[in-house]
Amino acid sequence: MALALPELLKNVFNFLAKDNVLYPTLLVSRLWSRCTGPILWGRIELIGEKEQEKFIKMIHINSRPIFRHSVQCLIITHHSYLSNEIIEKIVEVFPNIIHLDFERSLTDHSITKIAKKCDKLQFLDIGFGGDITGKSFCEIARSCNGLKHLGISGYRNHVTDSIVHDIARSHPNLQSIDIRSSSRLTDTAIYTLTDLCPNLRSLKLEYCDGINDIAIRKIAHCRYLEHLELYSIKALSDKSMCIIARSCPDIQYLNLQFCNITDKAVEEIALSCHNLKHLDLFGALHISDSSISKIAKMCPNIIYLDLGYTDLIFDRTLKTIAEYLHSLEYLGLKGCRRISQKIIDMLFPDLEIGGYYSLPLGR
Repeated sequence: MALALPELLKNVFNFLAKDNVLYPTLLVSRLWSRCTGPILWGRIELIGEKEQEKFIKMIHINSRPIFRHSVQCLIITHHSYLSNEIIEKIVEVFPNIIHLDFERSLTDHSITKIAKKCDKLQFLDIGFGGDITGKSFCEIARSCNGLKHLGISGYRNHVTDSIVHDIARSHPNLQSIDIRSSSRLTDTAIYTLTDLCPNLRSLKLEYCDGINDIAIRKIAHCRYLEHLELYSIKALSDKSMCIIARSCPDIQYLNLQFCNITDKAVEEIALSCHNLKHLDLFGALHISDSSISKIAKMCPNIIYLDLGYTDLIFDRTLKTIAEYLHSLEYLGLKGCRRISQKIIDMLFPDLEIGGYYSLPLGR
């Protein structure tokens, strides 16, 4: 019977995995269970504390789960504490991990074990927390040879220019790096990244206050960028943002919250970045109706647009947005006091509106 062929079943089950409907197939037969198990075990994401504790208990009791070699992605975020013993057990039990997200859970000892044992690792996110120092980042640079994504955000005093240099030199094919809230970084780090990792697709630089405008301009060398976060980078100028927009037309995600840019930069984004899907201008106080209208007309794929506290946004702006942005799912309007609730209700009856409040003007 055709449906009994394992390869055919695996193809069908891989398709169903996208909708999370595979679990009942485990109970149909042994054959179906053997085909489904590796798919379900391929990605393990443990969000709640109870789920995490069950998982930790499981690997203590059974150090050789039947589908352990199928696990490629493991995400355990916001766990209060993962001991060195547990980390060692995880990297021993699951030798084929390529995607590891242990946000807020690790120590230098843990990172050393991961870097040395997980030789297939491509994605590592250890952002925001844990007792981690520069020693760990140097170990990652030396040992994780196939790394494509690295998240080391939140370590204000431990991520330095020299560490970024070691990482970039060891991983010239790096596609994504998250170094948000790294207050010790200077222009040197940006020069290093853009020179040694020109194929970057994603760059997150929020709260990197030691970087000046000339260095930011170097981001334009990463012509394949799709995701760029410059949240609260006060040094960013219109000129630099224009250069980046022209040089990186494939950008889809752009976060410019609290940046000191004006309509000139936003109009260049509209002219150059037609694939834009996510644009965050919250707190960009010098933006007006003119540039937002151009964004709406020239970037039709936008699904997320935040205009919070851009005070020169009017009802006519919303009419343009409603006319052109048919895929919009979220519109942030907090602090936009020149628009009326009536227009909002009429134009966007089903849209998620973020932070909107209207003044009691009787409009």
